[in-house]
Amino acid sequence: MGCRNCRTAQAFKQKLGRCRQCMAQLSLLSVICWGAWYYFYLPTPTVVESITLLFAATAFSLLLLAHWVVALVLWLKKSGR
Repeated sequence: MGCRNCRTAQAFKQKLGRCRQCMAQLSLLSVICWGAWYYFYLPTPTVVESITLLFAATAFSLLLLAHWVVALVLWLKKSGR
């Protein structure tokens, strides 16, 4: 990644929720993967290509969810709630 947080942070935990560029990239990748799976492989979910695309889409979505959860926690701490 090309942002300041991703280049300087050493631990994975330090990167979560702080990088808007990573969150936007994960959103785009997630939408593209889920859309491609829905368009190409919905009728045949048991072929290898479909399963691979499902794994990729799930991984992107879970990583994006982790970013959102940490961003929400950081925002709540910052706002004093």
